[in-house]
Order: sequence, then structure tokens, then C-alpha cells
Amino acid sequence: MNGLMEKQQKVLLKKFHTLLGKAGIGEEGKRELLATYGVFSSRDLSARDLLDLCDRIDRMMRPDAAELDKWRKRVIAAIFGWRKAMGDTSSMAEVKAIACRAAEAKYYNAIPLDRLRSLYYAFSKKTKDLEFVEKLTIDELDIKTWVN
Repeated sequence: MNGLMEKQQKVLLKKFHTLLGKAGIGEEGKRELLATYGVFSSRDLSARDLLDLCDRIDRMMRPDAAELDKWRKRVIAAIFGWRKAMGDTSSMAEVKAIACRAAEAKYYNAIPLDRLRSLYYAFSKKTKDLEFVEKLTIDELDIKTWVN
């Protein structure tokens, strides 16, 4: 187990230093990043901290990544809500598969931002429609029971 953690840490250290180079962050910037974690060397960081730092650097390099992430989460929530309104339960894999089919994408993270927005609004509307029809059906049944 310990060997696996060391191997993962080495991979993350390499990724961290690669991202620093790609982002154009020099030695001074690296020291500032490490200081936020209370260490002087990247070797002193845990695997979790290295992963967090890599994500931070990646988001700094790609500001649209945060926007994409937000809309991906919204689409997942909208599809889960739609499935719940239908009385079904789904796993994350099924929800992502539904989104991929709807967007005609090979994998979930390949869905572009404008398509994510479109899917979110479409599934949200489907959920509202299902809830509205359910309410109408219940109201109609109530009326029929009073009439009979």
C-alpha cells in the first residue's frame, strides 16, 4: 500500500512541475504556492495536496474550466431530477450516458459549453412538465372521486 502511495506521489510531483512550466510559473511563484500549504518543498506535500495544487494551476491556465465544471454539475443534477420525476433512480454512469446520447458526444467531458447549457434547460423543462402533468392527473382524479 505504501509503495502505491509513493508511486502516486511521484506521478503527481511530475504533473505538478509540468503544470508549473506550462503555466509559466517560476521559482518565486512555486514558493508562494507551496507556502499556502506550509511547506518549502513540493516533496513535503501529501498526494491530496499535490492533486489540489495541480487542479488550481490547471484552472488558472484555463479559466473556462470552472464554467464548464459548473454546467456539467448542473446537467447531472437536471438529469437526476428528471429521472426522479419519472419515478426512476439512476447511477452517475447512467446519467452521464443519457447526457452523452442527448449531446451526441463520445464521452461526458467532450460536451461543449453551449450544448451543456441547452441540455440543462431541456431536462429542467422536462422535469417541470412531468411535475405539472402529475399535478393535473392528481387534481383530475380528485374531481372524479368527488363526482362519483
